[in-house]
Amino acid sequence: MKYLNVCLIFFTICLLSCSEQKNTQELGNARAFELYDTDSVSYALTNYRNKLVLVHFWADWCSHCRQEFPKIQRAYEKLKPQGFEILAVNAGQSREHIVEIKENYNLTFPLLVDEEAKTAEIYGVTGLPTSFFIDGTGKIREKHIGWLDEEQILEFYEKLQEEG
Repeated sequence: MKYLNVCLIFFTICLLSCSEQKNTQELGNARAFELYDTDSVSYALTNYRNKLVLVHFWADWCSHCRQEFPKIQRAYEKLKPQGFEILAVNAGQSREHIVEIKENYNLTFPLLVDEEAKTAEIYGVTGLPTSFFIDGTGKIREKHIGWLDEEQILEFYEKLQEEG
């Protein structure tokens, strides 16, 4: 019986982690961070002022994270010419995991290494995938927990463009 209870709790946590949720509360300003990609290039959020940025937290053990990468890549290709940026932060895994994902999915947006998940922690990430849409002033405009597809990214972008 104890084993069944543990399994039920684990299943519930997994379901909540991969479910789609929107956070509509006031989100405030994005916390500054600097991380490195798989080629040791530095990326600091503060370098993206005056641009809309999607900060996307993921891990390769999350099947939804892997399945959404082609959709995110397509959205990135459509929106990059307008100055839209994506910073995909791997939460808690090694560079090797990230390199494999980048190569397997032919991703062109930065995949950042956060081996100790410190950046995920300061953003209050409790489930993966979790995404933050940040405006040009550094304010978090949307928090999305769960699966993202190309259409959702395009809709969020249009909404934020309209709101200014």
